[in-house]
Amino acid sequence: MILKPMAARVCGALFRHLRPSSLLAPLALLSVEALAKQTDSAHTRLEPAELLAQFDVQMLKHRGIDPAVAQYFAAAPRFGSGNRRVELWVNGNPRGQVEARFDDEGQLCFNRGLLDQAGLKIPKAQWQLNPGQSPDIQAICYDFAGAWPQTEVELLPNSQQVRLVVSHDALRPEAVDRGIYQSGGAGALINYELQTFTSQSGSYSSNYHSANTELGFNLGDWIVRSSQSFTANDNGNDFQTLYTYGQTTFVEQARTLQVGEINISDSVVAGAPITGLQLVPESALKSGSQGATVDGIAQSQARVEVRQAGALLYTTVVPAGPFRLSDIRLLNSNTDLDVRVIEADGQEQRFTVAAASLIRTSLSTPGMSLAVGKLRTFDSSSGGAKPLIATASDGWLLGSSNKISAGAMLADNNYQALALELDSVLSPTTALTVRTVASKAPKVKGAGGQVSASLSTRVSEKISVNLNTTQQSQGYRDLLDTTNRYNEYDSSGLARSQYGVSAAWSDPVLGSFSSTWSTSRTFAGHSSEYLSASWSKSFPRFSVNASVEKTTRNLNRKEQTRRSRNEGPQTALYLSVSVPLGSGRSTRAYASQRSDRTRYGASFNDSSFERFNYNLAVEREVENVSQQLSANASLLTPYAQTSAGVSTSDDSRSYNLRASGGVVVHEQGVTLSPYPVRDSFAIASVGDVAGIKLQTPSGPVWTDGAGRAVIASLNPYSSTRVEVETKDLPRNIDIRNGHQMLSAARGSVHRMDFEVLKSRRVLLTVMDAKGGVPAKGASVVDANGGFVTSVIDDGQVYLNHLEHATPLRIEHSDDQSCELSFEVPEEQDLESYFETLNASCTSEPKAMLAANGRTL
Repeated sequence: MILKPMAARVCGALFRHLRPSSLLAPLALLSVEALAKQTDSAHTRLEPAELLAQFDVQMLKHRGIDPAVAQYFAAAPRFGSGNRRVELWVNGNPRGQVEARFDDEGQLCFNRGLLDQAGLKIPKAQWQLNPGQSPDIQAICYDFAGAWPQTEVELLPNSQQVRLVVSHDALRPEAVDRGIYQSGGAGALINYELQTFTSQSGSYSSNYHSANTELGFNLGDWIVRSSQSFTANDNGNDFQTLYTYGQTTFVEQARTLQVGEINISDSVVAGAPITGLQLVPESALKSGSQGATVDGIAQSQARVEVRQAGALLYTTVVPAGPFRLSDIRLLNSNTDLDVRVIEADGQEQRFTVAAASLIRTSLSTPGMSLAVGKLRTFDSSSGGAKPLIATASDGWLLGSSNKISAGAMLADNNYQALALELDSVLSPTTALTVRTVASKAPKVKGAGGQVSASLSTRVSEKISVNLNTTQQSQGYRDLLDTTNRYNEYDSSGLARSQYGVSAAWSDPVLGSFSSTWSTSRTFAGHSSEYLSASWSKSFPRFSVNASVEKTTRNLNRKEQTRRSRNEGPQTALYLSVSVPLGSGRSTRAYASQRSDRTRYGASFNDSSFERFNYNLAVEREVENVSQQLSANASLLTPYAQTSAGVSTSDDSRSYNLRASGGVVVHEQGVTLSPYPVRDSFAIASVGDVAGIKLQTPSGPVWTDGAGRAVIASLNPYSSTRVEVETKDLPRNIDIRNGHQMLSAARGSVHRMDFEVLKSRRVLLTVMDAKGGVPAKGASVVDANGGFVTSVIDDGQVYLNHLEHATPLRIEHSDDQSCELSFEVPEEQDLESYFETLNASCTSEPKAMLAANGRTL
């Protein structure tokens, strides 16, 4: 095993971990120069006899420090013995936090918890360092470097990190790497979205109000949610419960169980809302598509970069020796890969992987899905049947480029359906999907089939095309067609055939074009057609967007004579010009026409503020000679998202208000969130400091009066990064570690504590009674003789934690000393990083420190 010396980090590590004994601080100062001289590179193998730091033993004894402590820190930075929460990195990739154990020599223990979190293979029993000493499996330490000699360990006590570099064969396969996810925790939540809309036109007025809520809790990796919807308008009130269910994930099996009011998902047969249960694959645990594989050799620990067409696809750190990188996602399979191996000494090797050898993107197996339950409807007045339903589906790979899926649905009203789906990757740029469904529904005298197909391809880097079609027989029925309370079923309105084509083309000079065409024909002979096209282009000072769409409906002859006047073609045109004004501001002018109505207008948008943006618009309708003015604004607060709008015209006026967010009840209290809270979430704490900004996956959040904020969404089964905006911290606040990584299991609730250090920093300008200044390098000690700091240039003394200071004195090299005396203002200057004060240093015993304006 290679343990890297990090001379530049030793001082910080000592000050961090040995603070209770301030006498140890000189040890760091004495060791930095020795380590820096003897450490040529952070990637050099450490030779015990050659790269040990040298210390002034007599000076250590003079400071009351046991010289044996120097031996402990001579080789490299070390953690103190015992368990410590650290950030774990493997081959340059974050693996979340882990409770790491260190022995009396500061060596890392490779126990099961660490190996699981790191995604490393478990060595054989012969590599156990302490076999049989404890029945606890977590107490067993393995000689991991003995099992995989290329292993390198880097300990970074000052940043609470452990970085490992291991060979590829020491990593667990992705399919069995389930141990890195942090689970557990409990919390309750309420998500809400409130809206109100009021309009007035002459003597007529209308009001609409709605409230959508989601209640639930997480406990033991179980998720329980219930969603409700309430609306009130001039016609009355309506309340609905949309769903109530419980959910948990079986990580080892990569399956999710849902129980309650759910929607059938991951089924080849069309899904339906049911009250029951289903077992489906956990999408977040599905392995991704297979990509390219790159083999090479590194002469030392090296960084490997894989590029295609100039784009960086993949980068990692590998140990010395042969390496293999697999599952590299490609931009395309027609361009060679450029591989760069940057060695520890800066030398670079480059080689090319030919495009012809690249592995084509493949498909992944979906896994089996099962569901059973009673059909659920939301319209209580429909009176339709609610049959008992059971579905099952699964999929299989046929080679690396074809996947076949099959599914079935049975209902106790004799409805039966079978489905078969084929997904095929014809080339790296072309994919085909074909799906066929056969159904039998005796209740409505139906039996038939449906076939659909879609083809997507990228013709070139600039052009892409998509084709789709659906064909069905008149006897085909889906489940909801059989639940009507009337046995007579009219299928004439069903679509017999549907076709669709879409294409896109982009050019840096001519701009971007896109077009869509679709058509549908029913069994009754009616047909509809839709055509749209758009063009956009950005110029140096403005951008232009133009679009056109046309909708046509053709009726059969019998209907056409009665309704032809109301079913003519509908054509719409739109043109806009946008001009950016800088600093998040822009203006836009537009014109639109639909049938016989023409409108034009202009708007101004300002999003230059971090939490607040607004929009002003004016619009004029040509035919009615009417004008409308509108204003909208939105505000993101630490507690909710809010918006408001008003619109007025010649004879009408309308208002709207909206508020949304979440409320979390947790072990520490209640915290509000401006974003809806999802399946996995966390409570971040930044001491008790309010108004601190954190960057989260959902967006920025700010701590409340208790110093807490909700991390509303954690990426399930992958890393989530949360970072404190340190530039917004008050001047008297330090953050020990401003970012944290978390790999959360779905349904888990976590705490993310950012340790806060409050301090009052002062820079003293010291003079003695004769106007002289103490010598540079003289020691500043406390009342117990403990080293605090040293004098810097021009008699200045910097104190980092004034609130912890005791009476101080300066010791000179001639065994003389003087006592410091200075007065501290009652109010701390929070706008400055440190305060500048004058101090005197006298040889007579007297008051040495004044605090809160009083001399002690």
